[in-house]
Amino acid sequence: MNEYPSRVTLYDDGVYRWSYDMDMWGNRYLLRILLKVLTIFCVAVLLVLLALLGPNYINAKTLGVCALIVAGMYLIPLGVYAICALAMHGSYHLCFQMDESAVALVQSAETKRRNRALGAFATVVGLAAAKRPGEVLRVTSTLAMANAVGTTAFSSVTRVKLHPEDDVIDLREWFGLNQIYVGREDYPFVRDFILERVREKARK
Repeated sequence: MNEYPSRVTLYDDGVYRWSYDMDMWGNRYLLRILLKVLTIFCVAVLLVLLALLGPNYINAKTLGVCALIVAGMYLIPLGVYAICALAMHGSYHLCFQMDESAVALVQSAETKRRNRALGAFATVVGLAAAKRPGEVLRVTSTLAMANAVGTTAFSSVTRVKLHPEDDVIDLREWFGLNQIYVGREDYPFVRDFILERVREKARK
């Protein structure tokens, strides 16, 4: 687990393996997802509050209280992210493996110890971004990897979104979202490998 190469490498068992060190300060992809989810959530909460209060209670004081609630909703998750980034010295080490049927995020023992908090945080963000916060990600890969924590079978992918500027490939399923990080040198290879194996509808 500690020997995953930095470049995408084909092993004798037919599985491609690689690692990626995400710059938690420089790569803003996860933060953008978090802010998008928070904005949607905050707008929904505000609309419900204002609807419950009614027009007679909408005044400067009420709006001020709502503004404080929204600020808290933003600051707490962002604060958790900042603490995690500081604890991991600004780098989130990720390991991936991929074969003809699936791709998976693999977590080593060291990564589990260092990134347990961020892993839970990323899972919540991924589920919320997939608009299925009450569902659990399905583990359906045929890859033989006991340490996989985020596995996506190509047959279950409903949409592929490419973010080469952030080194990310989004694989969306009905009940989940898996984010595949890969370096610029190998991004085209992994992108094409995945696109050739998902359904045509998902490529569009």
